[in-house]
Amino acid sequence: MAQAPKKANDAGANAEAAPKKKKLLMMIGVGVALVALSVGGTVVALKMLAPPAEAPAETAESHATLAPAVYVELAPNFVINYSVDGRQRYLQASITLMHRDPLLDSLLQLHMPAIRNALVMLLSSKDFNSLQTPEGKEQAKTEALTVIQTLLKKEQDALVASGVEEGLTTANIEQVLFTNFVMQ
Repeated sequence: MAQAPKKANDAGANAEAAPKKKKLLMMIGVGVALVALSVGGTVVALKMLAPPAEAPAETAESHATLAPAVYVELAPNFVINYSVDGRQRYLQASITLMHRDPLLDSLLQLHMPAIRNALVMLLSSKDFNSLQTPEGKEQAKTEALTVIQTLLKKEQDALVASGVEEGLTTANIEQVLFTNFVMQ
């Protein structure tokens, strides 16, 4: 009979342990649910804040079309002499070309003597007094750009006509910059 009360005590201990296990399982379940909600909320928030899938492709295209600027300084400086009212006058100009195609560098170096000649002829044909005005300088820059672009286009066309197409570029000079312009 001594064994029967033991069984009763064991049954009472099991009866008390069952509600504790249920509470523990419920707490674990609530914890897992809270973690799942937190992860789900984070994923939804990141998707809402992320840019659309098409935006990176457009950004890559815009960077491809707008390459970094490349500057080519035409050294030595240009020195042009003028005769104004029987007096010798001089222009010293530092000219830099801006483009965005690295393949254009070799073409510029190849045709640098022709480019320099065209610029000397252009600047020496200008009226000294008109070059002293901002409008005159701007017009000289515009004409210099046109002269260089025309020369490069002509040379590229000649290469294509001769069958040399490898390494050619369709890019052109974007700007002619006067980095130094001294007249006396």
